[in-house]
Amino acid sequence: MLSDEQLRSFRRDGFLNCGTVFDASELERIGKEYDRLVRPDGQVLGNQADGVFAYRAMLNFRSPDLKAFIVHPVLLGLCNEILGPDVRFYWDQGINKQPGAGSAIAWHQDNGYQGGRTQEYLTCWLALDDSTTANGGLLAVPGSHGGGQLEHEWRGVHAVIPERAFDASRAVPLDARAGELLIFSSLLVHQTVGNTTERENRRAWVMQYCRGDQRNEDTGEVYDDRPWALRSGVPVAKPWSERVFELGGGRS
Repeated sequence: MLSDEQLRSFRRDGFLNCGTVFDASELERIGKEYDRLVRPDGQVLGNQADGVFAYRAMLNFRSPDLKAFIVHPVLLGLCNEILGPDVRFYWDQGINKQPGAGSAIAWHQDNGYQGGRTQEYLTCWLALDDSTTANGGLLAVPGSHGGGQLEHEWRGVHAVIPERAFDASRAVPLDARAGELLIFSSLLVHQTVGNTTERENRRAWVMQYCRGDQRNEDTGEVYDDRPWALRSGVPVAKPWSERVFELGGGRS
């Protein structure tokens, strides 16, 4: 449960390091399944010149063990405090910036990938290794979520905010130790840099949650293909959705 000070910090900055929320055995289970699914010899993003990195979308579809974690009481408690009592599970992905994976994921807001405008949602970013700007960690612009959704342009598979649209000089690193959970607004302007180390992996499992009435303001789409995780403040033991979610394409 977040303190009043932590909630104020999150509302002000758009991000918060929640510390370690899973115990050692839980992290071991997550890491084992993650390493099975997110592999450099499988799906990758980035470019060959700078060095690609391993990527896999919707790990919870591919692992019953990981699916159990998306309704973990700690995560749903955070959702209840930030999003309210009715919450859907929106998306998850694994990204492993292994040594030499120098490709960056440029400045963006998570909302920029929607192909329209939708409400703010919550990103839970679990560090499975120590994460720093040396090994491909996060940089973010504090308070940038307060400006709403900015215009993005597509560069390959990435939605990117043009550099002229915000002040990147205010960016700060969001370092995290292995096992720590970062939470941030889907409207926070952020990027991840390349991994310039020779031996350090930077594995992260990204889980996202949205309000139960989430909809796309431009297209009119209702996100009722996302499974319920919390209803009237009560965890949904077996998440379900009104429509089947069809996994297609990639996001970062």
